[in-house]
Amino acid sequence: MYKTVRSKIKLFIAVIIIVVSLIAIKKLVVDPQPVRDIKMNTVYICGFWNRYPVRTQSRYYIEFKDDKTYILMHDDSRRHQENYGEDGDGSKPGIKIYFGKYEISNGNYMLKTTDSAGVWFENTMAVAKKKINHYSKEVFEVEKYILEDHGRSAEINIFRTRKGQYVLGYSNNEDVSYDKNRNYYLLYNKSDIKKLPNSVEEFRKQYKMDKKAEQERLAEQERLAKQSQ
Repeated sequence: MYKTVRSKIKLFIAVIIIVVSLIAIKKLVVDPQPVRDIKMNTVYICGFWNRYPVRTQSRYYIEFKDDKTYILMHDDSRRHQENYGEDGDGSKPGIKIYFGKYEISNGNYMLKTTDSAGVWFENTMAVAKKKINHYSKEVFEVEKYILEDHGRSAEINIFRTRKGQYVLGYSNNEDVSYDKNRNYYLLYNKSDIKKLPNSVEEFRKQYKMDKKAEQERLAEQERLAKQSQ
């Protein structure tokens, strides 16, 4: 009888060890992990604050190139339709992309945006069809955005934390670390996108323009311009 009890106890302990081991393997190997070593030509996903983004949350993607250039994309097209236009803000699904150069300083990746573009959708149904109703392309003017943001840094950078992880965020006053009082995004190694567009033109070609919506937008712009004259 005692042998049977001991055998059951040993079996129970063995099962517990196996379960704990599987959980540890899943957490350390399968689950997304914060990035501690940035590799070139690799797309990383950035979760809001320190959380990995779920399917319906907006997120950033970033990729560094060997030639000291980078690609940064902000995808805000994944939320539910009822989450857009909240409180009358008029927001719609959209995706923005930024291209530029980077320098490494004290382990941080300092970004300088040189070109950017964006697409916007009428609703989430249009997102699924990749049909946009607005497209814009512009050279990023840092000075302009600093003035509009009460003198705060407008350029977003990649900072290495004390834990050895990387965060996408705005510089603090010393440009040594990120400002924890503004939005920041922890980099993770499990991106659901493996390749980002290499140019504004490649980015634009992914989407079809809703001609009717674009004509209506241009007509409204012309009407407002005439009123202001």
